Amino acid sequence: MLAVLLPAMFSGCFGEDGAANIPDEDEAAYLQPWERAGEIYDASDVFSRVTVNGSFGIDTVRSVYVDVPTITAADGGAGLTGDAVVHLGLWLPVIEGCDWEAGNLSEECRVPVIAEIGPYYNDGDVDALTPADRLGRFLIENYVPHGYGVAQVSVFGTGESNHCMDLMGTDEQRGIDAAVSWLGSQGWSNGKVGIIGK
Repeated sequence: MLAVLLPAMFSGCFGEDGAANIPDEDEAAYLQPWERAGEIYDASDVFSRVTVNGSFGIDTVRSVYVDVPTITAADGGAGLTGDAVVHLGLWLPVIEGCDWEAGNLSEECRVPVIAEIGPYYNDGDVDALTPADRLGRFLIENYVPHGYGVAQVSVFGTGESNHCMDLMGTDEQRGIDAAVSWLGSQGWSNGKVGIIGK
């Protein structure tokens, strides 16, 4: 057994001089940590800013209600009426030649999406159509100009999402799944959706 495991323990230690592929200084995309001390960072707001601003504008917010057909009468609430929906505010970048309302968009018009999901909209906080200072505004102002879509999603029972709140339960999961699936399947989406929130 020792004869089998011993070589694995030393694999990569001998004869691998060229294994670490360190880029030249000119090829590095970012400053090295020791070079950052003299940089000026924008710390004037309630959140951090990207080092380099994106080149796209931020389009008008869209109010979207996503149907959640997996909620049925057995779940009670909006399942009894068959109209369970989650609500989200959606911001897309302004990209020349891209009409978000058009059905067929070129590959250059398809964007990844960041969805911030939580129970806070209209509950002591702004609604889902207003950039939230706690996270939404940070994502919208930093990432939309770099070509991302950003959605602020209300879980069931909060904001304008109907049905019953089901904190971390299967109903909440089905609502989030419907929102993320909708965001990833639209003509303007490249199908990549990252989520953040509580």
